[in-house]
Amino acid sequence: HLSDKLKENEIERKKIESMRNEWIANISHDIKTPLASIKGYAELMHNDYDIDLNEVYQYAEIIDGKANYIKELVDDLNLTMKLRSDYSNISRKEKNIVSLVRGCIIDILNNANYSNVEIDFESSDESILIEIDETLIKRVINNLLYNSIIHNNETVKIKVNILLNDKVHIIIEDNGRGISQEDLKYIFERYYRGTNTGEIHKGSGLGMAIVRDVINAHNGDVKISSKLGIGTSVEVIL
Repeated sequence: HLSDKLKENEIERKKIESMRNEWIANISHDIKTPLASIKGYAELMHNDYDIDLNEVYQYAEIIDGKANYIKELVDDLNLTMKLRSDYSNISRKEKNIVSLVRGCIIDILNNANYSNVEIDFESSDESILIEIDETLIKRVINNLLYNSIIHNNETVKIKVNILLNDKVHIIIEDNGRGISQEDLKYIFERYYRGTNTGEIHKGSGLGMAIVRDVINAHNGDVKISSKLGIGTSVEVIL
């Protein structure tokens, strides 16, 4: 029995080590790529090549965008580490979760890039008060909504429903491409990207890991189900 247990532990250790090495390699790649662009455009501007003022503005904008991407990645890494190491970092206050979710939806629809997206919103109650960290829960809702938008085509329909029984249930459903069962196994892993990730809005690759960590920090639960060609449903329970 001890021998079998040691073998299982060794297999698990190698699996974790492999995942960690792959994770580090992915992060290194995603930092090196924008850094190469920053260095290249900075050299163009520094070496007095024959470039006009409009090109300088264009290069500066690209450098700024790449730098912001690296900052987002580092900030997300810090957030996941902080949440995993010490849940006491979250600051809970009593908030109306219905207003919070509605506000997230309105903010997205007010964005010109997503003004044509169809999002239906329903709630069993107009006011549901719950003690949460408002900033972190907004991050969760935004991550889930943007996932439904950016990983599907423009015709996707999204439904958001809030139910109150013994707990608060926030359900976000879409009729998009869906997620394969293989991808679902790793959907909450740090830095995991499935096959449906597009180029328009890559993000840091830590979105779903952050969703899980934030909800765990609130002693809640998050469930996801999906079928290819049918759509995806995510349920947040607080």
